[in-house]
Amino acid sequence: MSKAFLALWNHYPGAMTEEYEAWHTFEHVPERLTAPGMLGARRYASFDGTENRYFTLYEMEDLRTIEHPAYMDLVRNPTAWSARMRRHFSDVLRIPASTLASGGRGIGRSAVVQAYSVERETAQAAGLRLAAALNELMSRGVLLNFRIGLAEPNQPYEVFAQDDRDGPDTFDLVVVAEGVCQGKLALARAALTTAAEGQLQPHCCLRDGLFDLIVAYPDRVFPGNRSQIAVSSALKSQFGI
Repeated sequence: MSKAFLALWNHYPGAMTEEYEAWHTFEHVPERLTAPGMLGARRYASFDGTENRYFTLYEMEDLRTIEHPAYMDLVRNPTAWSARMRRHFSDVLRIPASTLASGGRGIGRSAVVQAYSVERETAQAAGLRLAAALNELMSRGVLLNFRIGLAEPNQPYEVFAQDDRDGPDTFDLVVVAEGVCQGKLALARAALTTAAEGQLQPHCCLRDGLFDLIVAYPDRVFPGNRSQIAVSSALKSQFGI
């Protein structure tokens, strides 16, 4: 797996599902994948309320990827469609993380995604102990794969304000665990949570969700320039763009 990843959670109004899916699938994520250092992405969702819950995972060469001028151009100069869609985001959490541990292969149809605030001094050792517990779940066929990432807390993001979640003596720790069957993964969620809470002794849980995979973009399938990501006028015209 990659050395770093970008984890993004957000809610979006259910009334705008069709437009969000079109924009996020055909413009937004493909644009991000034109930035040097972006290796691939997966889009996940949970459609179980008035607001859809989304999780997006970007594979990166390293954390410098999101500091590259090409990536910053995407952040600071959105398309007209992106600028319009940004107004409706809510409950956004963005965590760029370095991969601490991973296991397994393949892409699962469902994922349990959790984020915790943990004590900085013990975070790495605790994360590795959690990895051992997840490897045991994987050996029993409960999980297909997993990854654990560590991140500085409260990292700024120019697009959406994020409240400070914890102090400088903490790390954010992200767990992504995939499975081939949502029902089996849903049953395993309690065991995963117990293992995480037992090993990490977290200050708090920042996110805990079960998501279905919507689309996966394999490594380097897009050109290296945002101008080459062209969404058809026929698609955009459906939403008055």
